[in-house]
Amino acid sequence: MARLMETRTALKLGLMPTVFATVAALFFAQAVLIPLAVAILLAFLLAPVVSWLERLRLGRIVAVVLAVGTALAVLGTIGWVVEQQFMDVAGKLPDYRENIQNKLRRFQVASGGFSKAAKGVEDTLKSIATTQPSTAPSAAANLTTSTQAVNSRPGAPSLPAVSPQNPLPVREYSEPDSPLQIVGHYLGRLLNPLATGGLIVVFLVFMLVNQRDLRDRMIRLIGHGRVNLTTQALDDAGTRISRYLLMQSVINGTYGICVGIGLWIIGLSSAEGRFPNVLLWALLAAVLRFVPYVGPFIGAALPIALSLAVFNSAGVFAATLCMYLGLELVLNNVLEPWLFGSSTGLSVMAILVSAVFWTWLWGPVGLLLATPLTVCVVVLGKHVPQLGFLDVILGDEEVLEPSVRVYQRLLSLDQEEAGELLHEYRKEKGLECVYDEVMIPALGMAEKDRHTGKLNAEQEGFIRQAMRDLIEELGEAQKTADAVAALAGVDEKAENPARVVSPSISKESSVMVLCLPAHDEADEIVGLMLAQLLELKGQRAIAISQVSLAGEMLELIEVHQAGAVCISALPPAALTHARYLCKRLRVKFPELPTVVGLWTSKADPKKSLERLLCDSAVNLVTSVGAAIAEIHQLIQPLLVARGSAEAKVKEEPESRELAAV
Repeated sequence: MARLMETRTALKLGLMPTVFATVAALFFAQAVLIPLAVAILLAFLLAPVVSWLERLRLGRIVAVVLAVGTALAVLGTIGWVVEQQFMDVAGKLPDYRENIQNKLRRFQVASGGFSKAAKGVEDTLKSIATTQPSTAPSAAANLTTSTQAVNSRPGAPSLPAVSPQNPLPVREYSEPDSPLQIVGHYLGRLLNPLATGGLIVVFLVFMLVNQRDLRDRMIRLIGHGRVNLTTQALDDAGTRISRYLLMQSVINGTYGICVGIGLWIIGLSSAEGRFPNVLLWALLAAVLRFVPYVGPFIGAALPIALSLAVFNSAGVFAATLCMYLGLELVLNNVLEPWLFGSSTGLSVMAILVSAVFWTWLWGPVGLLLATPLTVCVVVLGKHVPQLGFLDVILGDEEVLEPSVRVYQRLLSLDQEEAGELLHEYRKEKGLECVYDEVMIPALGMAEKDRHTGKLNAEQEGFIRQAMRDLIEELGEAQKTADAVAALAGVDEKAENPARVVSPSISKESSVMVLCLPAHDEADEIVGLMLAQLLELKGQRAIAISQVSLAGEMLELIEVHQAGAVCISALPPAALTHARYLCKRLRVKFPELPTVVGLWTSKADPKKSLERLLCDSAVNLVTSVGAAIAEIHQLIQPLLVARGSAEAKVKEEPESRELAAV
């Protein structure tokens, strides 16, 4: 165990230099890594298209050429249309100048009061500044003195007097560039993006053509001896990124179409004419939305500003603004959650942090690639144990089990939030699962901490009382839900006579079940859960208090004429306490159906039953669900016998009446 801890510590200590070295390599090698990352992103997007073309009996190379050529043609067409539309907007800007100036004048008139107040404050500050004495001669005074000294020299040219109102003009002239320098400057600015684009295309074609070979080499490189794990990681990353890109393309295309239609309708309904360059704003809206967070605002800002510049009516501006806000609300709250779901596996905080990190590292391209790259990091953390912290930090899955979450809220003395979690889980899974999977494990963790001295008296008392209160709340909520379900079942049966609603056991014909705590209050609390569930199912049950001694519990069995008992024992030391009570019980009531609940026990049931030292008539369970099923099976003969006895009692008066007749 100590060696395992040393190994984990060494991994953690050796991980930090690796992380820093990786970040440094990503920063300094971005000239090569950025084209490679963009090519990988496009390869994920085009790989399904290439596979579909191959299923049409086309060769691999032909399919890759068709897919890449079509993608480049689409991108080139979009770029050409955007350029033409921008040239058209630039040519019309002088026509909008007068409208913009008129609106600025209106704004100045409307804000005249504010301008007067601001001017008054400015004048006051100037007057205060001029009344303050100067402690040192100003630079202008020094310059004036120097000028007078120069003019006083004999034979010196006369210079104009320099003052703050007439400063000495100074102008700096740089040496003009040669024609070769000018050509090299513009050629370098042109060749840089062309070289990057060409490198991306080369990488993309190479990856698509050699996709299978690259996959095999990746498995051989990082998955030697772990082929299954590496294959799962690659498939997981490919599925997530491909689905993300596909869904993002569908959403952005839909967004662009809606923007184009909306602007066209706004212009058509306006009396001042159509909205200019609708195609440009639709394309920009669709393309810029690939840039997280910033892209939608940029795509919406330009047409909104144009609506102010072109149209005199404020209604066009309001309609344009409302259209963009409405589309964003619908996409963010309806369409994206429906289409995306948990396809990326990233939390909201992870998306924000990744956007900031990759933008800082690679600039605007990093912002565009932030989500796919972070998906790869999360998949790596999910399948590599040493990097599991990445999946915990960035993933969207719950990192704490429901029982741990509830126990943490109770440790913080927050019963309200713990209750909210339990009620949500009850609506999703049912009350029996809440007790078996959440509350009993949480109570077991509290008992372990209590026995090891990690709980103080305040926390111990609060957790036990909160458990009792929550059991009562959940029981009332379950009764209400069962009543509503019963009414719905009656209505449905009236509409559909073929539907059969299973009847519940009548309490008059049921037998009494006692839940006996093995030792302390935690055992009693679990007994309350079991008794409540039995009551909800129509079975009479009572949870005995833990303050009762073993002899008093045996007397209560006789008083209530119990048909079955369940000994509730929660670890730790559950087996020892259950053994003592079970021995006393079997000595006095050898024929009484008995169930022993060793809640949350992970031991072998057969070995635990042997250690109880009781006869074979005792049944061992580890969950309240299994205890309920076992109790119903044990008391079934008693229910049948009691039902037969009740039937005979009813038949006797009828037979006497017939005999009298």
